[in-house]
Amino acid sequence: FHAAAEAGSFTHAAETLHLSQSAISRQVSALEHDVGVALFHRHARGLVLTEQGEMLFRTAHDVLMKLETIKSRLTEAKDRPSGVLRVTTTVGLGAGWLTERVQEFIELYPEISLQLIL
Repeated sequence: FHAAAEAGSFTHAAETLHLSQSAISRQVSALEHDVGVALFHRHARGLVLTEQGEMLFRTAHDVLMKLETIKSRLTEAKDRPSGVLRVTTTVGLGAGWLTERVQEFIELYPEISLQLIL
């Protein structure tokens, strides 16, 4: 439905989704039967959403955008390192060179708990 509404035709939606035009048409017809209203005005020039179709399209679009957002967040969380990092060093190196770099490390990797052992 969403692809057909965006494309303005079953044929273009079918090309985008790599399905047959008849498969898209049947799915939209089944959806219209399920919800009990026409979602498109069918014209020779293509498809035009009905008022009910427009409402469904906006809702479906919002849901798809939220799914894309959560998919991105889940991927980012999966790729982000986390856990405990224990660093054992001498007092001289820990108090000087290492201390200057700890804040930057914490900002770059907030999911890592850093333990310095001097």
